[in-house]
Amino acid sequence: MKKILWLFSCLLIGSVCLVTYAHSQADQYGQAEALFKEKRYDEVIRLLSDPASAEPGNFKLNTLLAKAQIEKCAILKTKGDKSYKTLVHQPYRKGRVLHKIDKTRPEPYYIVARSLLINNRPYKAERAIKKALYFSRANAEYFAVLGDAYKAQAEMNQDPYGLLSKAKDTYEKAIKATEEKAEEFRSIVEEKVNEVSEKLK
Repeated sequence: MKKILWLFSCLLIGSVCLVTYAHSQADQYGQAEALFKEKRYDEVIRLLSDPASAEPGNFKLNTLLAKAQIEKCAILKTKGDKSYKTLVHQPYRKGRVLHKIDKTRPEPYYIVARSLLINNRPYKAERAIKKALYFSRANAEYFAVLGDAYKAQAEMNQDPYGLLSKAKDTYEKAIKATEEKAEEFRSIVEEKVNEVSEKLK
């Protein structure tokens, strides 16, 4: 009887610990998600790095971490800080690992495409983001990345007209797919359309 009571108490304590851990992890993810929406990417990275390392198979956690890493790299590149060249490999590798976990989700392809684009590999980025669009056909953000890939290819090409035209059309698809509440995203993409339109004149 004592053994049964001891076993029961162990199981009870174990289940309480698991519930507490799951609850704290959900709180941590919720906090990281809120920070991401506020564009506080460094804080998201600090908050999620250890839990994501401890759970490499946690798709949701690792996806959010990789997206924060991508945004940080994009900011560093825009500022002319060359450290992005080292950091950009982290989300790229994470995207490849996430792809192995679930090949039917678009997020890993998006993460890989953005990483490649930041690292000046627009042709590979185009292939990756088209795979993301295969699984999520009306995603405005994915269309914008495809437009960025075409625009970057045009900048490398001696005859950029066709690629700029593709970029403009793709940006316009992104605008059409944008939800009304995403006004900031819409204005960024509209600015890209105007920039490409000027180059097409």
